[in-house]
Amino acid sequence: MDALHGFISLMIATFIIALGLSQGLSWRLADLGQGTRHPAFARGLGVCLIGVPLLSLIVVKVLPVPPIASGVIALMAFCPGLPMALNVVSRQKGNLPLTLALSITLSLVAIVLMPLSLKLLERLFPMAIQAPPYGVLLSRVILPFLVPFALGIGLQKVAPVWAHRLRKPVKLYFNVALGVAALAMIAASFPLLKRLPFWGFVAMVVVTLGAAALGHVAGRPLPGDRTALAISAVFGNPAFAFCLGGSTYPMKSLLGVMGLYLLIRTLALVPYLLWNQRQQASERGGGPSLPSGRRASVS
Repeated sequence: MDALHGFISLMIATFIIALGLSQGLSWRLADLGQGTRHPAFARGLGVCLIGVPLLSLIVVKVLPVPPIASGVIALMAFCPGLPMALNVVSRQKGNLPLTLALSITLSLVAIVLMPLSLKLLERLFPMAIQAPPYGVLLSRVILPFLVPFALGIGLQKVAPVWAHRLRKPVKLYFNVALGVAALAMIAASFPLLKRLPFWGFVAMVVVTLGAAALGHVAGRPLPGDRTALAISAVFGNPAFAFCLGGSTYPMKSLLGVMGLYLLIRTLALVPYLLWNQRQQASERGGGPSLPSGRRASVS
């Protein structure tokens, strides 16, 4: 079991670096400018930074959700950034420049607001959330993201060809490492997860579908914008949450529930994705759907 926990710690330490590098390598001013000028951009920020956190707090306070599950749901909602959303938005024919702009902007905002967010969550969920000292936060989460992020931007400037070649394998590593870490967390915490009450699962599904509904409504009227905002609202930044969970000993008890929540919200989103594809086909007369706005590269 010690070896499994060591493996999880290694995955967390490396995929936060991969996340920062990936975001930096994706930093293209043309795409970002197009995305941030879009009318739905401000609405997307509002949904991800205010709407989804409020929804999560309401759900875990109204339903009889156990403290650890409540803390995990709230923590994941307060860690926006949606690094996994681009590929899903691409398959769903959503607005990619808008999603890219939201992804990078929300990641940076989450890093800046993280100390304040953790203090708030510690007050709301004292039995589950214990904010790590700022020095730990700086060394475990903030710098491992920001330094590779800056390196990625620099590489784009001095060696754009190499930056383009690195972008896809770095994103692939991040997605694989995140998935492997989540499964390892579930395996390491399986005895605890077996005792997780039914209402914990219900709250995870309700928050997932509620976040998708908030984003879908905020993205109207264009189909591509609705798709981008709905998926962006659901796919927060589990990398930040996992790093916070592994930052101090009391928070390590959250890791298994975090991995479970990541799996549940991925599965819970499937009905929306299937419905959204049919909705887009119907609105466009059954023909092939195209994203609103110029397609951004996700390779």
